[in-house]
Amino acid sequence: MTYFHSARRRSLMAAAALSPWASMSFAQTWPDKPLRMIVPYPPGGNTDIVGRLYAQKLSERLKQPVVVDNRGGAAGVIGMTAAARSQADGLTIVVGDSGSLIIAGLANPNLAYAPLKDFDPISLVSSVSIVVCVRPESPIRSIADLIATARDKPGKITLGTAGMGGPAHLAYGLLASMTGIDLLHVPYKGGAAASTATIAGEVDVMIDGAAFALVKAGRLRAIAVTGPRLQALPDVPSIGETVKGFEFTNWWGMLVPAGTPAEALSRLNQEFTAIAGMADVQERLLGLGLAARSTTPAEFGAFLRNETDKIHKVVKTAGIKVN
Repeated sequence: MTYFHSARRRSLMAAAALSPWASMSFAQTWPDKPLRMIVPYPPGGNTDIVGRLYAQKLSERLKQPVVVDNRGGAAGVIGMTAAARSQADGLTIVVGDSGSLIIAGLANPNLAYAPLKDFDPISLVSSVSIVVCVRPESPIRSIADLIATARDKPGKITLGTAGMGGPAHLAYGLLASMTGIDLLHVPYKGGAAASTATIAGEVDVMIDGAAFALVKAGRLRAIAVTGPRLQALPDVPSIGETVKGFEFTNWWGMLVPAGTPAEALSRLNQEFTAIAGMADVQERLLGLGLAARSTTPAEFGAFLRNETDKIHKVVKTAGIKVN
């Protein structure tokens, strides 16, 4: 054996022996700088609320500032692009959702980032079943009523959502593909506009997360939710209880640029898991109709792949045009 190979072997053996100590040192010293959490939407929406809540708790636990950076625009694309181009050191985190991680790619196949390749998933942190609602005086009392009425009057029952290709529109597309119903979709510019139109009687039914507060206030009546029953609306059944196999939720998860050190990824997962278990965090999210969630990075990665496949199939089957 030459001196070169012998020396190289000794060097590799020394590095292997030191690696546990290196990991321990990393865990003890990281993070030694402020962190940044990119929210790829403007302030005030659910993504921003979830991001700020988790950022505050993460800052308290890591004893480092966590700066929330709202990078709104292009349905989440601007913020996600900035996150993908950030240094993979664990100090930049981004809040992703179905819009920025799946729907954006359907609307624009030439995205500057590849959602499943350019990010390492940390954890799913929150999810929500989308509310299906009508005016209080509506004769439609359940999802079974809606399906029956839609079959009697194909194309006549109007459905308001927050826009073309959004989560509510996709939830309807899945329902239509499973039941054969045909509603007249009326896309509005946001949930607030769709809510106003529903209250005013411009549309018969609305699917949107913004309906939660209006249902609690008695201005709209919930007939179903698109995923599991909401703890805040325990008497409102899921669509899946009537249409077997149906489930569609909106969700939020934390990610970092691909290539982030495994030690940082593991530490962040531990912290977000602990935050999701905090009573005050669960109570805050519950007040918005949301549920706290936590997963391993591998589980979140599998979830992302499954959701991507499901939404792509819905878009293709229902012929939905995503803007």
